[in-house]
Amino acid sequence: MSLLGFSHPLWLAALALALIPSVYGGRHPIPYPALAWMPREERFSYLAGVRRLLTAAFVATLAIALAGPYLKAQKVPRLGRGAHIVLTIDRSSSMNEDFSGHYLSGDAQGSKSAAARRLLREFVRHRPQDLFALVAFSTAPVHVLSLTQDRRAVEAAIEALGTRGRGVTNIAPGLMMALLEFGRQPATGARVILLVSDGGTHIEADTQERLRRAFQDLGVRLYWIYLRNPRSISVLHPPKRNLSETSTPEYFIHQFFQTLGVPYQVFEADNPAALAQAIETVGRLENRPLRYFEILPRRDLTPWAIVLALILGLPLLLWHALEIDRWLEPRS
Repeated sequence: MSLLGFSHPLWLAALALALIPSVYGGRHPIPYPALAWMPREERFSYLAGVRRLLTAAFVATLAIALAGPYLKAQKVPRLGRGAHIVLTIDRSSSMNEDFSGHYLSGDAQGSKSAAARRLLREFVRHRPQDLFALVAFSTAPVHVLSLTQDRRAVEAAIEALGTRGRGVTNIAPGLMMALLEFGRQPATGARVILLVSDGGTHIEADTQERLRRAFQDLGVRLYWIYLRNPRSISVLHPPKRNLSETSTPEYFIHQFFQTLGVPYQVFEADNPAALAQAIETVGRLENRPLRYFEILPRRDLTPWAIVLALILGLPLLLWHALEIDRWLEPRS
């Protein structure tokens, strides 16, 4: 009963009315001066008891329906396969460009941002047992959604990033905010940060050390989907000279990620097909046993109580309609 709640519990006092049929059976006066003169109807004598039980059940069910019963929200333990994944998405102005490097005004469908959102929604739909969180970042990070199993909430949060990107690509604060998500959760299943970005900026040495320590303490894996255009360098095949943290920060960020001491992999995507392939590969890599809690939302039971009251009340109405009023019978 601890799972059952009532929106208007004062109506439960009306349950006392269900005792009335056991005291008063609804009998009417009949025109017979003595019981011995009454006609014998032994075959139907049990019907009076059935009627009283139906009436009591109808009154009790109606009182419960008026009280607004509901099942409280529950956390049900589950065992599946998957991971805790924090989607960490770049929202800088450069994400408004297409993969050829041309800037697109507004939220054009051909932009890197639009392609990433579309494929991430598909990624979420095909991983039904994962928990997802969402962090967006540009100059500063924004916490969008905590770890949840609610697929509609995750997809809505991804779609909400459809506004035009602004600012620069400041990866470090975004990663730090993403790591905080795992500090609030028990250590179960694989922990993954899926970083989607088209570049980066210099990360100070003390910030690098704090990130390195946090990744190791929390046991978080990092996947970086690097969205590059023709003007950007390849972090997997960099040029042999003219490398500096000012002109080619992506290369040095990749070098730093390799020193985190946790599993790390980078995927270079220079077109929508390569982006889709990278996200599909991440989906195959992170599919491990996972213990988690599924949150079952509150369920309103009032409609069911009303239907049950109607089911109990209709026979009583039919009974009353078929009942013969002996006062109206012709007297001999």
